[in-house]
Amino acid sequence: MKRPILATLTVASLTAVSLTGVSATGAQAASPAATTVAMAALSSATTTADVSQLRQEFNDYIAGLDLDADTRAAAEAAGASDDALVAAAAKSLAQVKAALTDAGVDNEWTSGAINPGDYECSTTDFREWARGQIAQIDPASWNWYNNGFLGLSPDLLVQYWTLMKTPTNPHDTALGPNGANTNELARTFVNLQRFWDIDSSNVGLVSLDGKVLGPDAAADRQFVYNGLGKVSALAAIFLQIGVEGGLRDGRLNGFPGGVDNPMFSVNAFAIDPAHAGDSKEMLETLGITRRVAMGQGILQMWNELGLGRVGGRAVLAHEFGHQVQYSDNLFETDITDEAEATRRTELMADAFATYFTVHKRGESLNKAYTLQDLQTFYNVGDCSFSNPGHHGTPNQRYRSSDWAVDLVKGADDQGHILPSMTVADAFEKVLPEIVAPDAH
Repeated sequence: MKRPILATLTVASLTAVSLTGVSATGAQAASPAATTVAMAALSSATTTADVSQLRQEFNDYIAGLDLDADTRAAAEAAGASDDALVAAAAKSLAQVKAALTDAGVDNEWTSGAINPGDYECSTTDFREWARGQIAQIDPASWNWYNNGFLGLSPDLLVQYWTLMKTPTNPHDTALGPNGANTNELARTFVNLQRFWDIDSSNVGLVSLDGKVLGPDAAADRQFVYNGLGKVSALAAIFLQIGVEGGLRDGRLNGFPGGVDNPMFSVNAFAIDPAHAGDSKEMLETLGITRRVAMGQGILQMWNELGLGRVGGRAVLAHEFGHQVQYSDNLFETDITDEAEATRRTELMADAFATYFTVHKRGESLNKAYTLQDLQTFYNVGDCSFSNPGHHGTPNQRYRSSDWAVDLVKGADDQGHILPSMTVADAFEKVLPEIVAPDAH
């Protein structure tokens, strides 16, 4: 009997459809360079014996699926040899990750990359906290979560579920451990919409968490598999094998707290499909809308580090700052180095966030809480100077926020909110000073 695990997928073969397009004629495949890098990573991490075993598992799995003719042909071609399987998985992985990158989804708050010798950069309480959390997780379970089946991992499922689920009223979005931060962050979100001079009526607020991996969330996982299957059948199959196989083998039990483990969601991000480049059409096909996602794990972390009264609001304001940047086209820049360009937008979002949190008509933080705001951004600085996802060192993130405090406190009219472009223009002028080398 055929297993109806994956709904019938009436899509073109993998050779014609990718996750950066929605049809055989309009699709854009992942770049050869990205696929080559993915293949190299898979090859270095997986032995020949491992691949042979995975290929057998793959072929056994697809034999029980109800697939259309084109999808079955593509799947059987992928399972024809070890090399074909690795190549197909690498291509699928590159496609899935390219779509997330285009959407602006990355591990923004945990990225670990200019000239390192020029800057003072050290570990932070945030990173020490994360290392402590990972140390408590069973290594095999952590490997499963990050790698899944040849790289198509549960981590990707969690991210796509967060993108695809429908936003609800902010006050109905459970945020923080046991919903402890819901009312505060819902109020802050509404205040952000009122504060900034952009049309944010179509921006939703959603929770980022690991609940989609739970035993009661099979339908939610199926929703993601079916959605991805519309644009890349093999990516959906690879993802499903990796996720469901690990859940069946009890990998979730290796995470203290199960689906509520904070390492599933130590992140937050903002997306606007209209600014997703090559992936715009794909995201819209999946019904993905403009939103800010707040991780349950990052909220738990701030609480445990003693920054819970401010940290969550500062992160939410930072992510909303990205929505301001989308609306004002502030991601456009003449900076050609990708790491420096990312650093610019992230430090600017820090400045937007602190301008809002300190401003009288924003969160109106007092002096003590303003210090916590500065500490929040200091803690999420990183030292990955050459990484395209570099967000700024701890000192740079602190200085961006401190500059915004001065901008608010130095205004003659404390009740006046500067236009977002005025704040951005002023920030651009001081950016060279903020990122100037500070090593002694």
